[in-house]
Amino acid sequence: MGVNPAKPQEVARRFNLNKNLTWKVSKIICERDPAVAFRHVPGRAGITILLETLKKSGAPVNALGDLNKSFHDLDHLIDLHAGDRETFEMMLGSIARTNDAQQHAEAQRKLSFRGNSAIWGVQARVQLCVNFIAPSDDPAFVDLAWLSGLVDFRRLRGDATWAIASARKAADDGTILPVGNIEAIDPDFDGPDRAPLLGKFCSEPTPKIRAELGRDGFVRYELVEGRIGNTAAETCIIGIFGRRFLRRIAREGDTIGEHVARLYTPVEMLIHDLFVHKDLSYAFSPDVALYSQLPSHAPFPTGGREKGLLPLWERVHDLGRGSSAVLTPELPQHHEMIKSVFDRLKWSPDDFHVFRFEMRYPPIPTLAVLRYTLPQS
Repeated sequence: MGVNPAKPQEVARRFNLNKNLTWKVSKIICERDPAVAFRHVPGRAGITILLETLKKSGAPVNALGDLNKSFHDLDHLIDLHAGDRETFEMMLGSIARTNDAQQHAEAQRKLSFRGNSAIWGVQARVQLCVNFIAPSDDPAFVDLAWLSGLVDFRRLRGDATWAIASARKAADDGTILPVGNIEAIDPDFDGPDRAPLLGKFCSEPTPKIRAELGRDGFVRYELVEGRIGNTAAETCIIGIFGRRFLRRIAREGDTIGEHVARLYTPVEMLIHDLFVHKDLSYAFSPDVALYSQLPSHAPFPTGGREKGLLPLWERVHDLGRGSSAVLTPELPQHHEMIKSVFDRLKWSPDDFHVFRFEMRYPPIPTLAVLRYTLPQS
């Protein structure tokens, strides 16, 4: 009809249509991903206006009939398979593969974040999980350092207790392995009767922590009850390390290196970093996977690594080498935290490559897993 659908303002002027309606039509025509295009389909009132305007402007009757039938067929499809448009849109979200789809998924997770905050009575601005791997004095193993915690954790109910971090070792099939000897990165918080806080980077007064070893093999570090709201917000970072902690060479039943961020807290941002020593090049291309922890199947990894996977658009980013690579607007103190690990372990930052996975409003309960294959020799 002599108009360019990629220029919705011109279409609006030509046919005297609402600019919002012509923008939606332009998106439908130009968007290559049908799952994304659906979100721009107008409601029935908008469709009626569009069809009547096109008819008055001389559009072929057969073409208008086909278009009207297509909209009716779409309504029938929605009623049959979803029941309503909102549910159908969520169903399509799992197959969309564009940046727009990622933004839409993030918007859905933000709604979930708000709901979960109200249900569980807690929320935090940032969840931090950082792993460091470096050669051990035993060539069959690597040393591990680990930071984990919550930044600006707020209680919305005074009776809320919360595990801020948990750790365990497991084989490929989930069999629990002995944790071994672990020490606090901060010497002031080292000892069997103390939670291994990274004291300098925790809020004041120092958060009260309980450490418990569960039957499932997890050591859990739990914040006790406290005051509510912004004035009582707490930042709590755990820092530990272990020598000869993980296998460097694969053996039967232990062939994968995995670093897990356990997502059980409503948070605005997950920062999941992996520092890999230059001599451990087999870990230079870590993959990421997001696993559901709902009890609909055996929990990861017992049920296998193909079960419980959730759609994931975010990817791992190679930040380069050295501690300066982790400068993070959401966490200005992050660089100093990393430096404290290198100082304690007497490692050189320039020997480490940094990989990062970030996710806004991560779903809970889930696991964000960074993984790589261990070498055979």
